[in-house]
Amino acid sequence: MLGHILKLTKDAYTEFVGRRRNEKIASDEAIAQGPSWRHRRRLIYGAYFMAMLMVVFGAFTIFTTSQIGVEMVIGGVALLSIIVTAYTTSATYEDVRLWNHNPRIRFGESQDELDSDNPDGL
Repeated sequence: MLGHILKLTKDAYTEFVGRRRNEKIASDEAIAQGPSWRHRRRLIYGAYFMAMLMVVFGAFTIFTTSQIGVEMVIGGVALLSIIVTAYTTSATYEDVRLWNHNPRIRFGESQDELDSDNPDGL
């Protein structure tokens, strides 16, 4: 009985590992052919975490005699601003690059309807 349970557990584990491996392979193939959102999110979250640590550390040391706390807060806020700007700019650029290859329906021409493939609707 115990051997049967161990075999079922092992089979379930190998199936889980195989499924995870296949999902990762499929995800890597999708990244190679399309937007790199997964990698971009990892970078953004890491930099965001570091910026928040800088702000918190700066807040704890702001009343000391050194200016390290002030510089850490300024650096953390600057890093957060750069993250937001870079993320929105790169996402906008990628959207324009991807959607620019599809023909669009222009208003005033023979067909006055929205393009359902374009998220902007134009």
